[in-house]
Amino acid sequence: MLFTIITILSALGLFAGLSFRRFWTTREEARSTILYAEIFKKYLAWLALRTVQISRKTSPKAWWEYVKALPLWRLPVLEKWLSICFYGSFLYLAASGFFFAMFIPRGLYGYPLVGHVMAGGLFAACLTVIVIFKGRNFISIPKPASLSLTLLDPRRMGITAARVKIAAFWLFVAAGFLLTLSALLPMLPLLRTPGQKFMFEFHRYSALVSALSATAFVTLEAFGMRRP
Repeated sequence: MLFTIITILSALGLFAGLSFRRFWTTREEARSTILYAEIFKKYLAWLALRTVQISRKTSPKAWWEYVKALPLWRLPVLEKWLSICFYGSFLYLAASGFFFAMFIPRGLYGYPLVGHVMAGGLFAACLTVIVIFKGRNFISIPKPASLSLTLLDPRRMGITAARVKIAAFWLFVAAGFLLTLSALLPMLPLLRTPGQKFMFEFHRYSALVSALSATAFVTLEAFGMRRP
């Protein structure tokens, strides 16, 4: 129950942060006042309008067109299949893991558990390859952050979308490593019952961090590809 509550609150917090950033960086009315109450009202009005607009456009056909337009399909063959295996395994891991953790008291079991274990191995292998060959693209940061009164302005402080994406990528990598570790250690004759229980909970929260960081990265990447 606690994990479910933390998951829901974390997802809502991430959604609020990302949507407010979208509102703040794309709408002129966001900077038309310095009163927090007025900004909050304008944000809620914008959020309601965007929700209605998106709901009207959402359909299986629209989603299929969006999937077909992804840059993934234009990659070289090996890179394309690496990405397909990586994204597919992660989506299955997230879907099966969170569904059973939040809605099934017994937890993950049966064929979904077998698939979860197999997808976990595939995910770990793909993540390793991606870090080795693409990790260098997420190392350089153009401008160091500064701690001063510019904390009031994230852009002047250096907290940009590019910086957040880099942080989200490495947080995702770290969470992926912890997921693999917390899945493998209980298979070894090293831990007793309390240790097994701890690693089980640790695996869950590592998965939550992984899902949140992946969501932040993908959302910021999608925002960067679109015009305001």
